[in-house]
Amino acid sequence: MAADTHFEVFLKKNRKAAWTLYEAQDDRETAIRLAHDVFAKNKTGSVRLTKEVYDEDARTFRSVPILELGEEKFASDEEKTGTASLPCLSPEDLSKPHARDTIRRVLTAWFERLQALPMELLHRPDLVENLEASGTDLQHAVQKVAIASAKDSDADVHGYVKQLNELVQMALTRIYQDARAKRLPDYPASKPFKEIVSEIHAGDQRAYLLRAAMANRLKSAKRYGDKLDALMDMGDKLDAEGPERNFALTEIDNYAAEVISFDAGMAALLGQCRDLGETLERLTCLFDGDPGAEAINYAPGVCKRMARNIGKGEMDACRNVVAKNLLAELQRPKRLRPSSLSEELRLARELAQKLVMSPDSLLPTDALIKAFAARSARLLHPETIDELLKHARDPDEEIELLLGLEENIVGEINKQKLAGYIQGLLGSQTITTWYLRGPSKPLERLASLTAHQRRVLKGHYPAREKGELASALDALGMKIIDESKILNAVEAGDRPALDKATGLLRLATAGALPAGQCAQDAQARAIRHLKSAGGTSESATAEGKAKLKQIQTMLVQLTPRANAA
Repeated sequence: MAADTHFEVFLKKNRKAAWTLYEAQDDRETAIRLAHDVFAKNKTGSVRLTKEVYDEDARTFRSVPILELGEEKFASDEEKTGTASLPCLSPEDLSKPHARDTIRRVLTAWFERLQALPMELLHRPDLVENLEASGTDLQHAVQKVAIASAKDSDADVHGYVKQLNELVQMALTRIYQDARAKRLPDYPASKPFKEIVSEIHAGDQRAYLLRAAMANRLKSAKRYGDKLDALMDMGDKLDAEGPERNFALTEIDNYAAEVISFDAGMAALLGQCRDLGETLERLTCLFDGDPGAEAINYAPGVCKRMARNIGKGEMDACRNVVAKNLLAELQRPKRLRPSSLSEELRLARELAQKLVMSPDSLLPTDALIKAFAARSARLLHPETIDELLKHARDPDEEIELLLGLEENIVGEINKQKLAGYIQGLLGSQTITTWYLRGPSKPLERLASLTAHQRRVLKGHYPAREKGELASALDALGMKIIDESKILNAVEAGDRPALDKATGLLRLATAGALPAGQCAQDAQARAIRHLKSAGGTSESATAEGKAKLKQIQTMLVQLTPRANAA
């Protein structure tokens, strides 16, 4: 299966509930089996399985339903009898952001072939002629918009096609007429951009004329990278402040945002990236407006220039496009660092901390969490777990690596799945044998289990899984105690009873014994020595009272550990 294709299982627990993503899988057959298993456990609900294919042109996933189980089904379309009604009614409306974005999406291939922009098309007669002469490009674009408009309307496709054709003809006629009447500005290349802005700002139709003047200036910039450089130059040549600067910067921002809305334009901005991780790092630097960040050092100069302008709060439209790309790239089913899993984990953690912990309206927290949860789920694939564990020195390090993975994954279901991996490993014969008869001393192996248990208790596993993991580590510790008789050795000899009690409790409080049965066993043995005849008589002496005070302190310390376990 291609890397940009995966399968998602959705669950709707009842009629009133919403559809929620249960799990994503790379393999079709595995996903189908999972869908049936989920439905078997939720007979009152519904399950839907979709195939998600990444669309490079739209930079998003396209869903194809494969399987539906339960009462919730797709409704069939009824015959449409309504009247088509477009949000754009005049050629001027086509210059609005939403309309330009639609033009970009339906003519992406044509624009990228010419390295042109929607704003240029709306203000350059030569591009209009090229589009009309291209054959079916314009016709197909109209059909795409008509089909999309009819999908959520009570009017049919033909009605929208008719309206769209009329609107297109009005827009083309306007451009041709403005060109023949010489209403489109044609300033000499030697004229400073600041002067052009001043002249246009003082007259009527300011936005239309400035966009046309900029389109004419960009005519000589044949590549998207050249257009970005030219736009940044325009901004640099404006006055430091004032209404004319703000007026021109708005249009520069709109033009630049159109450039980077194309894949080829974004590639020209970011430059060559060695992997998805580097792409995300550079996008994050742009979003933060940080031109001095290390991740952007090897990016093209125009990338740093845009980051500087974004940092000044001057390119909001570009920042919006960067945010959309950032979310889209996060959702791609590719590794951040294919060559190094440790680097993958480090970068994912850094990105999550930087983006999720600094909320911004352009990057909704719920969308970020969903993206990182999906990325976390891919870290839990068996082949990724095998890659993580293959360089472990011993079984104890395998447990340590898996516990460390919890800090790098997002989502309750993912943490639940990770806990299942750890549980399975703890229950394996290989792990049990190593901890019972490993090369290190029994106390060292017990101390390792205690450290693992503390890490589990500090983690963010679901409550049930956290308790089960802590208990499993404690149970393994009890096997070591029973096998090695380590507590019997502490009790052996002719030392005073309070010294034996102190030694046992010190093991429990100093991190040598897991909380639970292990610590309780040591505590019970200590109390027996404390209550013995020797312990009672020793407690009456001055030296014994000092020991007893220390013992009481350690018993108090054990109480919260027992509650945590």
